[in-house]
Amino acid sequence: MHYDDEQLINLIIDLQERGFNLDFVIENEYIRCLQYNELISPDDFEIMESYHCQSSGANNDCSLVYAIRLMNHDMNGILMSDYRAYIKGMSLSLWSKFNNVIRLNLSVIK
Repeated sequence: MHYDDEQLINLIIDLQERGFNLDFVIENEYIRCLQYNELISPDDFEIMESYHCQSSGANNDCSLVYAIRLMNHDMNGILMSDYRAYIKGMSLSLWSKFNNVIRLNLSVIK
């Protein structure tokens, strides 16, 4: 589903209210939990939900928002990324995990 800037803010608030309260970033072959400064392997997390967000700005940026669940802990969080992150040194294992979700999303959007 496509979201604009205001809807993106509401989406983040909704995810946080549903317990997705950690922040994750992509870091080479892992994702990093910012609150605990911990690297998480692609095998140790699950993508519960994903959203495609189109910026209303002049540059028309696209962001992806993922609701992440850590499989070995009772922890959930949000990972936001733009498409450029997928071409900057991401491991094949991590890319594959996210790419499968992107492919499913794009087939639903069309």
